[in-house]
Amino acid sequence: LPSEVNEKFYGCGAPLPLGVSGLRFLDLGSGSGRDCYVAANLVGEAGSVTGVDMTAEQLEVARRHAADYCTKTLGYAKSNIEFKEGY
Repeated sequence: LPSEVNEKFYGCGAPLPLGVSGLRFLDLGSGSGRDCYVAANLVGEAGSVTGVDMTAEQLEVARRHAADYCTKTLGYAKSNIEFKEGY
């Protein structure tokens, strides 16, 4: 995971299920996106991940690394993560 994403992670664990390949994953209160980055790998290139957070600063961090993480680290053709502002 990108170090900046881990540094801004304020969660209390990673309640991520196994066996979710190809599915859609929704993280409410996604913060820096740490769980979304982990989920991007779990759902695979055919799946998708959406993180929703109300904090613009956290969303900025989450978005900054998503494309490179998915394409360069995971080897996907394109990012399967998106982050949206919401409450």
